[in-house]
Amino acid sequence: MPLTRTAIEPILPEQYLRSLDDLACSVLEQAARLDQKVRPELRKDLAELTRWMHCYYSNLIEGQQTRVRDIEAALQQNFAAEPEKRGLQQLALAHLAVQKWAATYSGSPYHGSFFCELHRLFYSQLPAEMRVATTSSGQKSPLQPGVLRTGDVEVGTHVAPPYELVPGLLEHFSLRYESGELSRTRKVIAVAASHHRFAWIHPFRDGNGRVARLFSDTLIRQLGIDGGGLWSLSRGLAVQRSEYYALLSNADQERSARAADDGRGHLSERALRDFCAFVLRVMLDQIAFMERLLELNSLAARIEHYTKVEAGFGQEADCAFLLLREALYRGEFARGEAGRIIGAAERKGRIVLTKVIEAGLLKSDTPKSKVRLALPAKALATYFPQLFPIDQFGKG
Repeated sequence: MPLTRTAIEPILPEQYLRSLDDLACSVLEQAARLDQKVRPELRKDLAELTRWMHCYYSNLIEGQQTRVRDIEAALQQNFAAEPEKRGLQQLALAHLAVQKWAATYSGSPYHGSFFCELHRLFYSQLPAEMRVATTSSGQKSPLQPGVLRTGDVEVGTHVAPPYELVPGLLEHFSLRYESGELSRTRKVIAVAASHHRFAWIHPFRDGNGRVARLFSDTLIRQLGIDGGGLWSLSRGLAVQRSEYYALLSNADQERSARAADDGRGHLSERALRDFCAFVLRVMLDQIAFMERLLELNSLAARIEHYTKVEAGFGQEADCAFLLLREALYRGEFARGEAGRIIGAAERKGRIVLTKVIEAGLLKSDTPKSKVRLALPAKALATYFPQLFPIDQFGKG
């Protein structure tokens, strides 16, 4: 039977929604709790760090590993001499720029124009030699940023729908997922379901995986379940990459005509249920992971270890830590308070504060404004263990 624009049905695993509702409710509850975990002044920088996580792990899923220190260097326009490393830095910058744009987007993420803009913004920032599409046989050809594919493609075992159907499929995708009838829990489940359905349509010749994850991150933010921007779905998908790909592929299968519990649409409802359950559990796992990392007393202990063992402050390490602890618990403090905080004269406080700022562990918006905790790449392995693989912080 030929495919039609409704071939993405079912858009949700209708027969299994009750079994997924509890997971979706838990996501809503735990994300709200995470949002209250840290002071607003620190949350802004943590949200930026989460963008690094989205970027690093989304690229890692694609088999491209950009070191955290190299991402930090690229943001300072300090690019590596080696072409391969420089290319990874350019990928990271493109990804981060698109995330910042998407964070301000207030329209519908389900609309085809949003996908095209994500794709266009990402690839238009890359040099021509990196704007290429690679076929399953390894052949490369120029890729047009933001342009829907004009040919048929196969990705692994998945034969994507004919390219002529892509505009109609995206229109149906938007119509169905934008339905005002979905409850908030069902919208959370739809984050997972639409992730697969987008990947199944495969609108672009290349870059669909990156766009799918950027799309899902935008949905998560707009639904208000991002915990204030403090957790990353891409990290969880990368950690469980094999299962992610297996269940994503499994959900490509067509409905079994002999199974009464496999829905009535073109695609398998049971397989979509399995994928949705997996993604919801990944969400819960990542929210819980960040909640543990951001427990203030434990975080303060790790900051103390870094300050006294790794930062090289010598005899002033105790005083340096007192300033960092103050910033962690209060969010920010005036420079003139440094002496009082460390229990010393004002001049001594200024000296220690200057050293901590020069070490990149405290920062401020202006030379005279209040200071707050900084999150330099060199300290992340200690401050937030397991946030990134430990080998991402070496100098080599």
